[in-house]
Amino acid sequence: MNSNSQTYDKIIKVSDGGKIKLKKVLAVTGYAVFFSIWLIFALNNPSIFVPLVAAGILCTIMLMLISWKYFNVEYEYSIWYGSFELAKIYAKKKRKNLLSADLKELLLIAPADEEYVNRAAHFEPKSTFYAISSKNAENIWILVTGGKDEPRNLVFFEADERSLAMLKAANPSVFVKKINK
Repeated sequence: MNSNSQTYDKIIKVSDGGKIKLKKVLAVTGYAVFFSIWLIFALNNPSIFVPLVAAGILCTIMLMLISWKYFNVEYEYSIWYGSFELAKIYAKKKRKNLLSADLKELLLIAPADEEYVNRAAHFEPKSTFYAISSKNAENIWILVTGGKDEPRNLVFFEADERSLAMLKAANPSVFVKKINK
């Protein structure tokens, strides 16, 4: 590989599917209930009504700012210099590293069809990560990590030709070629 092809990053935005829309509706309902509790408490204490309403508004806004970022999620996977890195990004600001694996120690790289997902289950992965935009996304692949002293993990990710070429070059013995059926 030349120096330009040793690094690769891909950001995958999680689509607003039915579950995420439902979670957003439930969150807005929760915010309304939270503020309503403050309002009921304020109505029952007329002597401190204004400060309680103000505190309720402030606490509700803080709750919204803290929790809403979890509904705007992206995943980023990077392949660079022999390593596969996976991170979760909240509201395009906060980054949480989920996984780092040596490409030479991967146990399986394959399309995410039933046969290979079942084969991956035989490795008994400790954790499963979904770095996909939706379950119906095109070109979903899996990889199983696990070095000598590391736990095994199963990763579902959206691949393109460049990322697959880099993975195959790094560890051809565990790479399963996709067969068009």
